[in-house]
Amino acid sequence: MFEQTGVDGIMIGRGSFGNPWIFRNIKHFLETGEKLPSPTNKEKLEIMKQHIELAVEEKGDIAVKELRKHIAWYTKNLKNSSEFRNSINVIETKQELLDKLEEYFKTL
Repeated sequence: MFEQTGVDGIMIGRGSFGNPWIFRNIKHFLETGEKLPSPTNKEKLEIMKQHIELAVEEKGDIAVKELRKHIAWYTKNLKNSSEFRNSINVIETKQELLDKLEEYFKTL
């Protein structure tokens, strides 16, 4: 769109939900014209764990309930993600969530 219409900027919006790499990827593409590879499952897991740690540090245990939707976005389109998302909807503690993520990502 930059070339075709001369826009000054783009909106990302919901494209960033569960995909924080989108900002890095867009920046890299605009600078080099090259597309970066998708993040590995290991990278996804590490970012989710960091997200959980930061959210709980900021908001306390209530963040675990809020994180359920974020984890659902991160895992969208992964193998058996629907079943996994259903299983995390009852989780109440940070450690349970971290354990469930580790368990799930071992199956991928």
